[in-house]
This record gives sequence, structure tokens and C-alpha cells, in this order.
Amino acid sequence: MRIKGLRSAMIAVVVGMAVAGGAGVASADTPSQFTVTDGAIRPATGTPVPASGTQASLWGNSSYATTTIDGSGRVAVGAIGDNCEGWPTIRVTVDGKVVGTSTIVSATSYGTYPVGTAVGAGRHDVKIEFINDFRSAACDRNVHLAYARMETPATVDTKFSFAVMPDTQQEVLNASDTRFRNRTDWLVSNKSALDLRFVTHSGDVVNWDTPDHSQYAIAQNAMRALEAAKVPYSMALGNHDTQATGVGGSARDPARTRELVRDTTVFNRYFTAAQYGAVKGQFEAGKVDNSFSTYEAGGVQWLVMTLELWPRTEVVNWAKNVVAANPHHNVVVVTHDYIDGNGNIEQSGSYGANSPQYLFDNLIKQYANIKFVFSGHVGVAGSRVDTGVHGNKIYSFLQTFHSNTTNPVRLVEIDTKADSLRTWVYGPYNNQSFTEYDRSLAGLGLVR
Repeated sequence: MRIKGLRSAMIAVVVGMAVAGGAGVASADTPSQFTVTDGAIRPATGTPVPASGTQASLWGNSSYATTTIDGSGRVAVGAIGDNCEGWPTIRVTVDGKVVGTSTIVSATSYGTYPVGTAVGAGRHDVKIEFINDFRSAACDRNVHLAYARMETPATVDTKFSFAVMPDTQQEVLNASDTRFRNRTDWLVSNKSALDLRFVTHSGDVVNWDTPDHSQYAIAQNAMRALEAAKVPYSMALGNHDTQATGVGGSARDPARTRELVRDTTVFNRYFTAAQYGAVKGQFEAGKVDNSFSTYEAGGVQWLVMTLELWPRTEVVNWAKNVVAANPHHNVVVVTHDYIDGNGNIEQSGSYGANSPQYLFDNLIKQYANIKFVFSGHVGVAGSRVDTGVHGNKIYSFLQTFHSNTTNPVRLVEIDTKADSLRTWVYGPYNNQSFTEYDRSLAGLGLVR
């Protein structure tokens, strides 16, 4: 537990700084560039050590640091963070205007996090706020700033791709079936050619749980290829990934199906946020059922959110808060059941909580930065386009397949300069193309 007054006083003694009215200034030979409110200037703990030998530590939602920077370009912040059930997020304001947010994802290396778009030459007042404070009996989330400077953006490659795996439940029934691992090996082998930045899965990773959890072991082994190649990924949980589904795919206990569809203990034993590689937040600590990851590609920010099957109202409310807190990210929602084989939004929540229509009405159409929805569960493949309440287009894609012969994967290529998308489905196991599902779309309205 933090006792802020005592902690600040102790830090003041250690680094020999004056603290008045909540602000601290270092007395090092090369002073800190920051003035801090509700925080402190402390000895640097990350690498490389900044010239001042100090870092500006922010530890509450009222904490912020200010500085003045000369030049032009994007503001780049050097920072480390303390992970406590999620990494810290900062919000940057330049000359009184909020330019964006960034999540700090290292506890030891002062990574450089460019925020916002380029500003013109001149002297700029910069404010950096800590906005997602969290603490528990076991940990304390904080952020520590080493520097803020202007950086001229490098030439941005505006084309990149991400991949969406369909239901893989038919690929995990015996260890001799190599289709699942073949797919991830192919993605890794073609990582550079595709400029592959992220892989997600629309659910039913396995078919049913067994006493030895053999299907999970096959799936886990397949995903190790992405982990080794440092390709971040995420997985939506389908009904077959829960304890609701028993041997052969039937109900494990028909009297307890609604209860068991939320029992994902085994899945979370085999797949964790650390394995996913880019998770920035979770609805429930220690569970990936509802989580979101972020990355940058094509010069814009992306947020991939996986939601449980037929989500609970409190999960939808959590998702709304996440999307609202990240308005500069283009949001991709992945959930197991959303549209059917004819491209219609599903109307039933079945043995879960809320229907896909409820999800559309209360989340998907409400935010202009939600751009894509991917799902599986029914049908083969399909797509639809909707218009949100802000006039924005929302593009939804189905990929289910349940293939017994190959291993389809949907590839999505984004061109941020052209504001366009191209998607196709390919089965690397037998070099099969599913050209009937090729789509090209323009005028995406990406958030920048």
C-alpha cells in the first residue's frame, strides 16, 4: 500500500530535492527537464540512464509532469512502467491540446513512445499525465519518465497485414494432425512478405476438453511458433473452449450449461496474457476471456479486443470504457458468435448472456473508432457493412470453415495511405485459395 506523503518525503531525502506544493525539482548537475505534480524526481532505475540521472515518477491519476521542448515533429516520451494487472498509460498534451495516449510496456528499458501527429517548429509546452492508476495488495502500477523530445517521423510503410484464424476445433483431435502448426509456421515464414503485425483467432480453438487436456496441448504447441517469432496474438473463446462442451461436442452437463460456459479455467492455464505478447488490459485478472492488445502499424494505432461468447452486460460496459479511453486507436473486435453464414447479425444469446445484436447496439455502433468485427461459430465465411451512429462504416467478417482437409486463415492487408483493405482466405496445408471470399474495400475512415 502506498502512503504518498511518507513516500515523497523519503524520496526527497534520498535524492536531495525540494518538494513544495506537490512539485519536485532535481538538484543534479544536469537537472531533470520535468516539473512534477503529485509525483517526484527520483534516481533513474531504467536504461539507458538519462543525462540527469533521474526519472519523473508518477503514481496516481492526479500525477503529471510538464516540460518545454523546442523543435518540430512528434513528441516522443522515454519511459518505463510498473506492471500491476496491466501496464501504465500516459496521455500527452501539447500546447494545451491532447494529442494522444501511449501504453508503456517495459519495466527496465526506457523505450521511446511517439505520441500524436507532428507539430510545427517552435517552442512547445508539453504535459504528460498518468491516467490508469491501479494498485492491489500485491502490486502498484506507476510510470517513470526519463525524457520527452521531438522526433521527426521516419518514412512510414503504410501497408501491413494481420491474420485471423477460424475455428480450429477439427485440427486438434489427434497429435498426428499437423494442420494447426502448419498454419502458424507458414505465417512465421511469411512474416516479412506479409509485413504481418498481429494474429487473432475467432474462437473454438479446441473441440472439447479431455482428462489429459491433449487438445489444448496441440493448440498451445501450434501457437508457440508465433511466440518464438515475437508476433503478438489473441484468441476469442468459443463455446468449445469452455467447460460447457463435453466429449463429442455435446453439452457436458445440460443442467449447468449457462454456468459452465463461463468456466474457462483450463483455457487460461494453457494461454496467458504474457504468451499473447501485447495485452494492455483484462476484464478479469488472470483471464484472457476479455482482454485487449495494442500495436502500431501503417503509422496509426490499433487496438484488438477479444470478448467472451454472448457477453455479460458488465463485460460490454467494460469494453465501452476501454474504447472510449482510446479514441485515437482503430478498434478491432473479435468474438466467437456475431454474424451468421448469410451475413446477418445473430439475434440470440443462446446459453450465454447477451445477443450479438445487443453487442452491436450497445458497443459496436456507438463508437466511431470501432472499425472491424471478426467472428466464427456458424456458417463458412461471409461479410457485412454497417453504419455506426457517427456515420462511420463498420466492416464485419465471418470465418468458420470447420475444415477437415486444410487449414484456412484470413489475411487482411491494410493500406493506411489509401485508406483501404484487401482480404483473402488461404489454406497453406494444401496450397488452397478460397477466392470466393476475396474482398477489397476503400474509404475505411481510419482514425489517425
